[in-house]
Amino acid sequence: MSWILPAPVSWTPTEYGGVLLDAASGEFWTLNPTASTALAAILAHADLTRVTERLAAEYEGDHETMAVDVPQFLAELRSAGLVVPA
Repeated sequence: MSWILPAPVSWTPTEYGGVLLDAASGEFWTLNPTASTALAAILAHADLTRVTERLAAEYEGDHETMAVDVPQFLAELRSAGLVVPA
């Protein structure tokens, strides 16, 4: 499944990670560099295995931990209405 940001949500990468803004509610979320990279990968690749592999390689993290964290992060984004199926 592919993911997109819904119309009122915008994402701005920064040197410290990134910021998600829901223009409809005025709420915003700050993302650390790992979360920002994960969001970019989720939006670019539908396959969470590829997202996990990218993060594990880029951040030299534990693949098994990231294999749990990435789907959990996506679930949190979905629950907050920050990503929706394309």
